[in-house]
Amino acid sequence: MLLRAWIAGLLLAAATVGPSAAQEPDSVEAVEPGGPGELTKCRNWLVASSCKTYHHISLPPRITVGDTITVTFGSSRKEYEFPVARIAHKGRHCAIFSEAEGDRHQIDKINVAPCYRASTVR
Repeated sequence: MLLRAWIAGLLLAAATVGPSAAQEPDSVEAVEPGGPGELTKCRNWLVASSCKTYHHISLPPRITVGDTITVTFGSSRKEYEFPVARIAHKGRHCAIFSEAEGDRHQIDKINVAPCYRASTVR
């Protein structure tokens, strides 16, 4: 009986992890940044992971899921081709993710404020 309760709990936990990223209510297809962004680059080492944040990242006037944007960052000016896999928008803030799914605190992302939902007309 204890085993059945444990399995039921495990299944319930797996079912409530959440919907896929494309179905999350804060996901949008395109945004218009109102200023520079803040790039967070994460690295997964063999036994640990680390993230570093870079400020004042220049962004294009419109960013759409599926785009690849070139960002320049760091004191020795590095270029990075950032693939836009998902955009989360809430209020006047947005987070642009390089992966569609995963722990939002352990993947590369660009935070932007203010950031506006893009109009559907281009």
